[in-house]
Amino acid sequence: MNALISLAGVMLLALAIDRLARRHFPSALAMLMGVLVVRGLLATAVSSWGEHAGAVLAGQWRATLPTHFVRPQRERDRSRGDLALAIDRASLEPALDLLATSAAVSLVGLVVVLWAAGWLGLVVNVGLLAIAVPLYQRAGRRSEAVAVEYDRRRALLESRQLELLHRTTELRALGAVGYGADEIAAISDSEHVIALRAIRVALESSLVTEFLSGVSIGLVAMVVGFGLLGGRLSLDHALVGVLATSEIFINVRRYGTEFHRRDDSVRALVTLGAVTIPVRVVTTEQLLEVRGLVTEAGARPVDLVVGAGARILVSGPSGCGKTTLLQTMIGWRHPLRGEVRRTARPVGYVAVDSTLLSGSLRDNLTVGAGLADVDVLSRLSSLGLVGPRFEDLDTVLLADGKGISTGERVRLVIARALLADVTVVLLDDVGGALDGAARVLVRAVLDSMVDLAVVEASVDSPVLTEFALRIEVGP
Repeated sequence: MNALISLAGVMLLALAIDRLARRHFPSALAMLMGVLVVRGLLATAVSSWGEHAGAVLAGQWRATLPTHFVRPQRERDRSRGDLALAIDRASLEPALDLLATSAAVSLVGLVVVLWAAGWLGLVVNVGLLAIAVPLYQRAGRRSEAVAVEYDRRRALLESRQLELLHRTTELRALGAVGYGADEIAAISDSEHVIALRAIRVALESSLVTEFLSGVSIGLVAMVVGFGLLGGRLSLDHALVGVLATSEIFINVRRYGTEFHRRDDSVRALVTLGAVTIPVRVVTTEQLLEVRGLVTEAGARPVDLVVGAGARILVSGPSGCGKTTLLQTMIGWRHPLRGEVRRTARPVGYVAVDSTLLSGSLRDNLTVGAGLADVDVLSRLSSLGLVGPRFEDLDTVLLADGKGISTGERVRLVIARALLADVTVVLLDDVGGALDGAARVLVRAVLDSMVDLAVVEASVDSPVLTEFALRIEVGP
């Protein structure tokens, strides 16, 4: 509708100018005002629709954000693909689709050009459009390559900055703070170079569209000018030919100049879709089912059924893929092959690097559940977490549990899982972080919960001493 109404407006505009030339002022001015009002209302309606559709789409993507944080991040993958920026780019899809449709429909104007300016005007338009397509494609490919490289460098810069900031204390102790600063400066400089290259490519593309648009209008104007001089064309036909050519190339030019944003939008949709992890929920009595599972870390398929009260040990040397297996089993990572299904009931995961929140001890342990303080304190006591620091549940923990030992952190995370009434708890090589006394206490608590399924990964010093099944992980 946008393109067709615009073409109709072009024809009315040409007729109005022709009437002005013939001194029919009242009707000419009325037509001009009508065309301007319709075009203004149309532009406002299209702009409002684009903003509304984009806002709705952005809201839908933001509603899915929690699913993007199901999967743990690798050390060098902290940015999550710039999800906020990806949502902004993806929300442009309706407006960009409108531009694409308008450009396609405006090609109907070629029929108008043939009727108004003759076959020579049509040849000029078709020829220049044929030249424009490969030039747009070339500019688009260059823009895409530069944009991909720019996004990669920016993600590297962000993740490296976070990594170095996290390790600042250690670097300062080694007298190597300058090393980190120099590395960040080098990455930043390379990012700036790529950004300038991207701007240059965008400018080149814009110059192509402007040049082709100007040439096309100029050539058609020359054709209709000779037609007017030779008496073969009337003024209204000549004006329709020139204005229709302008309208065609306006839409094509808009579409071409948005080539880069279209590529950004497509990549954003891929980014947003790629990290969404669907969770398959089983309806059987089994808590976890793994069939022919091959993970990112190992080629050996794993078959496993975890029922209530199961005790399973996953063993193997450091770096063989035990953590990856556990995280794939609960849906945090995609399997390369095979099938993973799990219960919809709560599942606990405990690792040495499991995080605590900055807030009160109660908030960290109950995570919003309305549990009685006596139950929380009883669970802490059963795990050996006693004393002034653990008796007051209003005690505020520092960010990520600073000031708490690794063993205490592990037991707090175990307490949090058990207080959430989980059906399965996965212990990811936590035995080594516990001293002998703490290990005995944790083992006693787990042994007392006969319906709780426990899957433990360990190199040595496991919490479990008795297990019904042992899985060896390795190459």
